[in-house]
Order: sequence, then C-alpha cells, then structure tokens
Amino acid sequence: MFKTRILLLALINLGATSFAFTQSDISKQIDDLVEYAIAQKAFPGAQLLIAKSGTILHHKSYGYHTYDSIRAVSSEDLYDLASMTKVLASTLSFMKEYEDQGIDLDAPLKDDFRILKGKKGKTTYREILAHQAGWIPYIAHQYKVVKKNGAYRTKTLNTALSEKYPLQLNESLFIHHKYPKKILKRIRRTPVKNVGTYRYSGLWFFLLPSLIEAQYQMSFDRFLATTFYHPLGANRLLYKPSDQFEKERIVPTEIDTLMRRSLVRGYVHDEAAALMGGVSGNAGLFGNALSVFKVAELLRQKGTIDGKRYLSDSTVELFTKKAYPDSDNRRGLGFDKPDLSDPDDPYPSALISESAYGHTGFTGTAFWVDPETELVFILLTNRVYPSRTQQGLYELNIREQLLDLAVRM
Repeated sequence: MFKTRILLLALINLGATSFAFTQSDISKQIDDLVEYAIAQKAFPGAQLLIAKSGTILHHKSYGYHTYDSIRAVSSEDLYDLASMTKVLASTLSFMKEYEDQGIDLDAPLKDDFRILKGKKGKTTYREILAHQAGWIPYIAHQYKVVKKNGAYRTKTLNTALSEKYPLQLNESLFIHHKYPKKILKRIRRTPVKNVGTYRYSGLWFFLLPSLIEAQYQMSFDRFLATTFYHPLGANRLLYKPSDQFEKERIVPTEIDTLMRRSLVRGYVHDEAAALMGGVSGNAGLFGNALSVFKVAELLRQKGTIDGKRYLSDSTVELFTKKAYPDSDNRRGLGFDKPDLSDPDDPYPSALISESAYGHTGFTGTAFWVDPETELVFILLTNRVYPSRTQQGLYELNIREQLLDLAVRM
C-alpha cells in the first residue's frame, strides 16, 4: 500500500529531477518536516544528525523534552535508544567476540549457553542474529509482576532498597535479586516454531551479555565502554544514565500507568530490560546523536577510525550484508537491512541503497549507514511520550521522509 507523504508548503516534489537542490535548501526542508512532526505530536522533540564521507552536514536539536515546552532539547541530552541497543551494544560486542574466539556462526547456541535445551539449544548464531530461529518476539513481563488488585507480586518489586531487592527500577521501586534469572528461565521455556522463517525476536539478546562477561571477565556495560565507546569518544553512550547524569539531561519517555506508575526518565523504557536492572542486550542503551555517530562512523569505515582498528573489515562486511541473500529475509547479522522489493512501499527509504544497514527503536529512534553514498543518518526521538499509543511518527512516515532528504544532501 502506497504511503502518503506530507506536502510541506516550501517542499517541491522530491521525485522531480528537473530541480537542483542546494544543501541549504534540503536543510530547510528537513527543518520544516521535523517542525511539522512536532506540531502534529509525532514526538515532542528530536535530535537529527546527517553526515556524508565522515563530514557532518546537518546536526540539530528540535522541540522540547515534553509537550509542555519547558525544557528545549539540547545536543547533549540523552535519549533512550531502545532496540538500537541490539546493534550498538549487543551485535557490536558479539562482533568482537566472533573475531577474538573464532566463533562458528553455524554452531548451536547450546555450546555456549547451557541454559538452552531442545530446539532452542540447536539454534545457530546465524539464525538467531538474522531473526529466523523461530523464537517468539518478546515476553511482556510487566503483566507478570502485578496482581489483579494492583499489588506487586512477591519476589518481584519492593519500595525499599535491600539485600533482597538490590536492583533499581526507578527512584522508588527495587527488583528482587532473583528476578533477572526468572526472566532467563522464561526465555528458556518459550516455544520454537517455523525455524527458517523470518520472525523478529529480541529474546536471545537477553542472554548475550553473559557470554561477553564470561569471556572478558568484566560487566557488559564496562566492556562496551572500555573497548568501544570511550576510545571512540562516544562518552554519551551508556547504560543507566541516572548514575552519571542529571535527570534534566535525560529525555523522558512514557508515563507508565501499569508497572512503574510514574514518568519513566533516566531508566530504560523497555520493561523487560528494566527488570534486568537496566543493563540488557535487547534495550537499555542511552545516548545522544553525536555519540551514536561515533559508532556508526566506525562501522562505515569498516572497523577502523582515527588510525585505530577495532574490528576487521571482513567482520563488518559479513555482519552488515544479508545473512540469507537467497530468501525473503532482509536482515543481516543483528543489523536491519532495506527492503526495496515493493516500489510503492520501500523500507526504510526509496532512495537508500541495498547495501545500507542500521536499526530502529521502539521509542522512535533510528540510524542508518549507506556505504554506497557514505551516508550516516541518526534520528533520536521520544515518540512514546506521553504514551506508546502515539503513532504519528509512523502514520506520517517521518523517518522515511527524513531519510529520503538525507540521501539527497
């Protein structure tokens, strides 16, 4: 089905080839589109960064943290990156593990994850990273921690920090020390169906940190910080930002009426990642556009930046190309890929190349790298404010239109 595109007052048909647009023309069109999205309540604010060949062409902050228009978005503010974590943290760390340990992508997961049995244990790394292992997409743990009368279940949440409740969910709620293991047990018990068919699943990403921690003898978040983020200068890319930054620097997400019963700010929006204590492979990473750019640029340059090699070019090429090129599964290994098979409904853009790769996030975030045009595109928003029912970002096709414009810069 063809996606209707917004007609801005000063925007000439992007499909026309008889007009030559300057970079400033396109920047103005981008500004107009983002401001239109804010006016239509697709999101209250955003950060947008567009670069080509390593040069930043457009880097702006728009709008406010919330619709009350009190605190304007700054380029230093941190957004909840949601499922971009699966690439910027999990896949990135696994690429390093893959190189260091010579991991066989077609080996069964049970070789490294003893918790996995049966069909799930036979899943290969290639299958799970490409989302065709037959695993279910998600487990909604937020419905499992609250009783019908609204009280929190025993051995889930408590309002006081203690030895039994050492993990912080937010300012006033703490997680039972056994609950993260309960999450992993639930994952182990989930069914496996239709192996070989594309079905997006985030469950394996909950298990990945334990693999990294066992190999490198440090916490998952510390490994990422010391191996990639800090050396790259991505100092605003991190887990649990409330431990290091003032709340005013962290953009809020949803007003949670079910589990946390408060505005979620400084703690991960994703409930399952939150119940893991905020550090998870599926979600939990926060950052600003410039720090995300540091990692995206590392990938665009195939593992080398500023004269330092972090990953081999062959590893980057392997993970960012289609994992199953002869199937209808568009995914790479961890990375999302374009689907341009339907000219009336191209994903994520009509103009991006087949070699592009990236990922989106539930909170309204997205990043894409296009090796052919040397493009890096990063959009950070909190479209889930005040509620995840906000669908304007999708209904207005904001990300697609911005990416079209970015390719044309």
